[in-house]
Amino acid sequence: MQDSRINYVVVGAFVTAMLAAFVVIISVLAGTSGDTDEYYTVYDNVGGVKLGTLVFYEGYQVGQVDEVQPMGEGAQVRFKVIMAVQEGWKIPKDSIARAQVSGLLSAIAIDIQGGASAEILKPGAEIEGVEGTNIFATLADISSEFSDLSANSIKPLVASLNKYVNEFGATTMDHLPALMSNLEKLSATLERTSGIVEKDLLKPENREQFDAILANLTQVSGDLKETSALLNKSITNVNAMVENNQGNVNEAMRNLRYTLDTFSRYVDDISQNIDATARNMSEFSRSIRANPGVLLSGKDAPDPPQGAPK
Repeated sequence: MQDSRINYVVVGAFVTAMLAAFVVIISVLAGTSGDTDEYYTVYDNVGGVKLGTLVFYEGYQVGQVDEVQPMGEGAQVRFKVIMAVQEGWKIPKDSIARAQVSGLLSAIAIDIQGGASAEILKPGAEIEGVEGTNIFATLADISSEFSDLSANSIKPLVASLNKYVNEFGATTMDHLPALMSNLEKLSATLERTSGIVEKDLLKPENREQFDAILANLTQVSGDLKETSALLNKSITNVNAMVENNQGNVNEAMRNLRYTLDTFSRYVDDISQNIDATARNMSEFSRSIRANPGVLLSGKDAPDPPQGAPK
């Protein structure tokens, strides 16, 4: 009978020890072993965040979520997430608490990213909350956009190609290899041309010359603007001068017209006088050549006898 009691005591002690060890292991895994300090953060959406959600500091587990409390702010509802962090853990004031998923199959967790401030938050203070990106929602958005692209662009393009092939027959497809070959040649040519341009035209010294040319063009453009301004000013001055002296200009034109009319009336007489003057000058020069002494005596030389040499 005494041996049975000893066995019961041993079995009970073993079970109690296992239960205690199990509680300790669960506490250690949950991050709630030891004393903790409370901090809180606020999110607009707490999808996946609940009691027991792990809290990390730069990837190192420091605690867990103790409570999630809804806060009503008018028509908008926000959520206060209370976190239990290891006692004495130093968190800079400009740190942020980001709710994120580390992998596709991982549960959501709160990762506190330490700031650079020298001021340390006191227990019970608020850590700025930043909601992480929902990978599955992002994938769903990408899938939706791809579906829209497929329905609006790819399918009509394929249908157009099928229609084109059906209308023009299979012979069109025979030209596709040649077309692809030409495209490859064109691509190779463009690549060589690009290399030549980059190697020769875009050399450092050529770039300096291009810069100088652009600077000169800029200066010439400025000079042309100044010249245009001067021409506009000169034209304005000429217009003003013509407008101010319009009466004098009209009078000068009338005088010029009268002078031209007078000259046209007497031009025949003037030409006849000029012609007579020219004949007299010709006769005078002929007399001088024949008898230079006429300049001194003022008389013509006697006619030579007949038969005498002139």
